[in-house]
Amino acid sequence: MHTAHSSPPPLALHNLAFLPPLPGLSLSVEKGQCVALLGIGIEHDDLSRLTDVLAGHAPSYGGQILVGGEDVTHRPTGQRGLATIGAHAPLFPHLTLADNILFPLRASGQVSAAESERRTTETLSLVGLDGRRALKPASLTPEQNLRGQLARALVMRPEVLVLNRPFSTLDHTATRRMMALLEKLQRAIGLSSLLLTRDRTEALMAGDTIGILENGILLQLATPPELLTRPAHEQVAIAFGEANILTGKVLYAEDDMAELRLPTGETVEAMAAPGLEEQDLANICIAPDRLSVMFPRQISATPEENDMLLCTLVSARHVGTAIHMRFRMQDGGEIIAHRPPVHTMRDLEPGRVALLAWQTANATAFPMDQKSG
Repeated sequence: MHTAHSSPPPLALHNLAFLPPLPGLSLSVEKGQCVALLGIGIEHDDLSRLTDVLAGHAPSYGGQILVGGEDVTHRPTGQRGLATIGAHAPLFPHLTLADNILFPLRASGQVSAAESERRTTETLSLVGLDGRRALKPASLTPEQNLRGQLARALVMRPEVLVLNRPFSTLDHTATRRMMALLEKLQRAIGLSSLLLTRDRTEALMAGDTIGILENGILLQLATPPELLTRPAHEQVAIAFGEANILTGKVLYAEDDMAELRLPTGETVEAMAAPGLEEQDLANICIAPDRLSVMFPRQISATPEENDMLLCTLVSARHVGTAIHMRFRMQDGGEIIAHRPPVHTMRDLEPGRVALLAWQTANATAFPMDQKSG
């Protein structure tokens, strides 16, 4: 809630229906903040549809779009105080970079020629394209083209930027540079942005807050740590935390915590999602990097300790920042664990018996019949 003396957020969506008949989308982007929406569905091109509705290229089916506190839901494209960036809005191929940036200023008819030229020069410098103003888009690299799109958007001084999969044409190195530039602009000029992406790493690197959007339905909007440790939906745990899914029967559920029995007979504990009850069948979600792995020298066929899984190592791969280990459980199911690369691979021979465990707070049990929305 904003007090009488505080400024409204650059962007606020109130129950915005952009994909009927799905529920409306509600979120806000604060000044100098990046909200990332991670699309995980495959049934709809929900990110492009949302971009079109925000920009005014397609109608909404209810709800409001507020930019700087003003309702722009029904305003024409170009008069909404926001700018969009992505493959849907390339630079004009027949114009030089400078003329591409000048174009919206000239089209607005509200900025003098001298002021337009000053803004263009300033914005080109801001995005690192000072020496490229006379080039046409065909002579620019994909990264320079994206910087040009960014300059064309920023020159109009929008309240908020909407970036629809902006890095899809860039390699890893160029993507990192562009993310660093956006972060710099966020700090330097208070840039506010809504990033629409299908890449988990992009969402993690750019988003102060991240929303998980499944086929147009917002499953959860939270900080990255909250999404990782307390996912509100099983789909969030899988898509964002890359979670393992174990099946169990609830022995008891009390005070947000549950004890469950696995098909192997082993018992484990996890945080209980809303609606989880005793005797329910449940899916237990645990991220690979939240698992503790022990290779005891001797072990009985059934470990005496509760909350530990007896497994056999199937494979181990060093991927640079971690060791990815695949284990087979006693019922034949598999579970993945990530381990810091502080040990050599010599003790990770396939066939080794291991015990896997986790802290209760790092796993969440969801009712097996949980539905989205």
